[in-house]
Amino acid sequence: MFEDRLNPSAKKLLEAPYPFKAVDESKENAQKKFGKDFIIDFGVGDPTDATPEIVRNACKKAVDWEMQSGYPVTGGTVELRETVAEWVKKRFGASLSPDEIVSTYGAKYACFVIPRLFIDAGKGEHCIVPNPGYPPYSSGTIIAGGVPHYYNLLPENGFEPDLQAIPQNAVKKSKVLFLNSPQSPTAKIYSKAKLKEAVDFCNDNKIVLVSDECYSDLYFAEPPHSVLEIRGSENCSVVLNSLSKRSMMTGYATGFLASKNPVLLGAFKRIQDKSVQGVATFIQSASAVAFADERHPAEMRKIYKGRLDALVPALKGIGCDFMLPEGTFFLWAKIPERFSSPRKFCEWLLIEKGINSVPGNLISETVGGVNPGSDRARFALVPNIDGVREAAKRLSE
Repeated sequence: MFEDRLNPSAKKLLEAPYPFKAVDESKENAQKKFGKDFIIDFGVGDPTDATPEIVRNACKKAVDWEMQSGYPVTGGTVELRETVAEWVKKRFGASLSPDEIVSTYGAKYACFVIPRLFIDAGKGEHCIVPNPGYPPYSSGTIIAGGVPHYYNLLPENGFEPDLQAIPQNAVKKSKVLFLNSPQSPTAKIYSKAKLKEAVDFCNDNKIVLVSDECYSDLYFAEPPHSVLEIRGSENCSVVLNSLSKRSMMTGYATGFLASKNPVLLGAFKRIQDKSVQGVATFIQSASAVAFADERHPAEMRKIYKGRLDALVPALKGIGCDFMLPEGTFFLWAKIPERFSSPRKFCEWLLIEKGINSVPGNLISETVGGVNPGSDRARFALVPNIDGVREAAKRLSE
């Protein structure tokens, strides 16, 4: 009853299979065998480390400071936007005014909403989306009545987008290009030259560039660049960032959207004004403290590097192959040749070793007969170092 009242885009999205159903079922079976506490979980992409103490303390204090503040301003407090502008200047050498920044509920809401601002539903218009990539890019496109046009991220192209390979008829229908660097889950960081290529592509084709930079402070060697550094980006780009992974603040759901183009910025700001309340002011106060502190991201980079160094030899020892991650906290590993599929490999890890991971084909689409995850598994480096060492020990047994 009422199924016929769902609009076609919503129905298409709701009928899509849940990709992690098989993973959840396998995990439940392993928990029955081993017990819940035995499972070492590299599957969930959610930091298990504590939110930094200075951030928690700032949030606690702000609850009292803001006890009579009323509804939060949707665009964000001046304090937070000024702090973000200062952080962008220090981190990327790029200039933003506080008026070019909007506080957001992390990046997920923005990723999901942006296609609705530019897609004319029912006309077959496209958003160009990385494959594999963050699901809200494509789900937001579908609910907007658009069509995701996927670009495959493959080892033969260095896990980088080949924008010139996108058919011209698809380019003509495209309104938005999603770009993610450092990229989840391939862990690739794009060079300034690659970012410039994307900026030029979007300017040449009147496409809005959405640069998802949520992992910009999680890297293992050279710090990633931002699209904000690239000449021409002021015309076409929207930049997203978040404290979820940088500052272990997934439970706070806070981030920002920035653009130097007043049309692009204004469109999102107005739709956010009309659809949601602003981020809670005490969370914004905590967010300002988080962006102002560089010590905890530096410490987390060391921690993730330690986990990576502990896991890599063990995975190689069972036959996995991979490009070492440049950023994020993900490892996009090629499965051992003796396994016929990622699901078989991940089930073996879980049932035989008590180690949870994600089959790559479940978080990738099959495009042109190719699924970039057909021989991959994703490991999120979120267990603590003792858990990682225990996983490495089990793999060597």
